[in-house]
Amino acid sequence: MVKATKSKSRSAHKSKTSKTRKAASKKPKAAKPATAAKAAKPAAKTASAKPATAAKAAKPATAAKAAAKTASAKPATVAKAAKPATAAKAAKPATAAKAAAKTASAKPARQRSRSSRRRTKVGFIGQGLMGVPMAARLLGAGFALQVWNRTAEKTREAAEAGATVADTPAAAAKGADIVILMVADDSALDTVLFGEQGASRGLKRGAVVVNCSTTSPGIAFRAATALRSLSVRYLEAPVMRSVQAAREGKLQILVGGSAADLARARKVLEALGSDIHHVGDVGRAATLKLACNILVAGLTQAFAESFVLARKNGIPFETMMEVLHAGPLDSQVLRDVEQIVVNPGGRPNFYLRHMLNDLNLAMELAQQLDLPVPVTAATRQLLAAAHNLGLADKDFGALVEMMAKWAAIAMRG
Repeated sequence: MVKATKSKSRSAHKSKTSKTRKAASKKPKAAKPATAAKAAKPAAKTASAKPATAAKAAKPATAAKAAAKTASAKPATVAKAAKPATAAKAAKPATAAKAAAKTASAKPARQRSRSSRRRTKVGFIGQGLMGVPMAARLLGAGFALQVWNRTAEKTREAAEAGATVADTPAAAAKGADIVILMVADDSALDTVLFGEQGASRGLKRGAVVVNCSTTSPGIAFRAATALRSLSVRYLEAPVMRSVQAAREGKLQILVGGSAADLARARKVLEALGSDIHHVGDVGRAATLKLACNILVAGLTQAFAESFVLARKNGIPFETMMEVLHAGPLDSQVLRDVEQIVVNPGGRPNFYLRHMLNDLNLAMELAQQLDLPVPVTAATRQLLAAAHNLGLADKDFGALVEMMAKWAAIAMRG
């Protein structure tokens, strides 16, 4: 009996052990919850007995969540990496748009330049031989222009081109940023600036007066000083070259005054001339212009004398000019005087009376400086003689015509 009981207990023990082993072998299967539902069933059956198993089952779920997070994080990383590329792609059109905007803004640059010029108001006093083509150049460049001339009929061409015609110098200067003067002499300059209806009565503070006339250094100093008291700036800017050069905007301009004032007036002057020389303070440009005119007048008189000498002794005019043009004596002065012989009835480039005035100014300056200028003095006398012979309104090259008459020779033939 005892043996049988022991045998039974052993077999029962073995059975329990086997069951335990089977249960142990089944634990890993419970730890593989492919889904939360499968993991939940064993947990429900042994909720109190197997907390460790539930905990172990929970770990894979946590790992799964982590894996899911990792998996979801990867696309986010890719998305983040993709953003710069997207931004770069977006930037390209933006850059192209900016470039297009720049191109679009660059296209009407010339139009903006013309419109800014229209906002610059210019007064122009003096519509004579040089003043008319100079005013036409300013209108062509787009400046708003108001003109005045002592003889009103000479403003017709400017009016037809779009200029406003003023009835006084003061009205021509009113509201103008730049006021240009192109008059005959010192007396005319004084009148149009400081007379009863002079420009000084219409000038606004900060305006720049630009005197393109050939006048004396003395009046330049006086005008600059008087205008400064009105908070108005003054530049002297006498011009050189011909009427044709004025029409083409190719004048040579000598400027005396401050560099700052020249900078303000430069756009206007560039519409008139191709060569602008800043020669120093007020008075310097007037002095240099008189010195240049001494040379031009002297060369013209020298040509007149050489012309009559050659012609009187039988040298044809054409032969003489062929030699002069081919040698070192060729110059623009020579070509201009040649036209007096070729076309004696042509429109003057520079009136003889104006050249006589300029040499008078040069002689006065030479006297102030105690300088002997005998050739200039003689040329001045010859200009005075031509003036008295009725040649005042002809080109100053009429000195050749006068010398030919004195020598009793024909200009051509």
